[in-house]
Amino acid sequence: MSTIKYIGRTTDFKGKTLWEIVGNLKNFGVGRIVVRSMFERYPEPSYMKIVNVETLPNEETRKVKVTVEKTFRGRTYPKLVQIDSVSYKADYRLLHKHEEEEYCRVAQRTEKIVPREIDLPPLLKEFVLKETGQSDKKIAIKLKPGHNSIYRLAKEGEKPTFDVGMNLGKPASPSLYANCDL
Repeated sequence: MSTIKYIGRTTDFKGKTLWEIVGNLKNFGVGRIVVRSMFERYPEPSYMKIVNVETLPNEETRKVKVTVEKTFRGRTYPKLVQIDSVSYKADYRLLHKHEEEEYCRVAQRTEKIVPREIDLPPLLKEFVLKETGQSDKKIAIKLKPGHNSIYRLAKEGEKPTFDVGMNLGKPASPSLYANCDL
């Protein structure tokens, strides 16, 4: 009985390359919807509508330059996006025409409101208490804005939708923390 031994890196990709997909379609798939399997893990739809296709000169890499209208996690980018450096990855699938309308239906995204300030981390809290005698100090949160972000800082007087706390969570070995005041 022989055993199979795999050599090399493993991959999580499943599907075809863009070269294989657009090469087999009429008009190179302009107007069709392509989905990257890596992005199907999100609850919101992520897809790309093909606008233009060009081949790249090096045939060995089998890359194509595809211009798409990209929608990531339910939010459509304002400008067209060019895909060329990741077009060789075997991680794309073409949506059937009867699936396109249902798949591309965008559900309303709920925006998550983050509090403006949070408590100090436990060790820093101890240092501040020792130095100043004040235990209720807080740190202002700085949130990096991005075009895909569903988070925003709470405005003055607005109530956050979730709490960000400085706790240790559930320890792996509670016995290690038996004599600690946390």
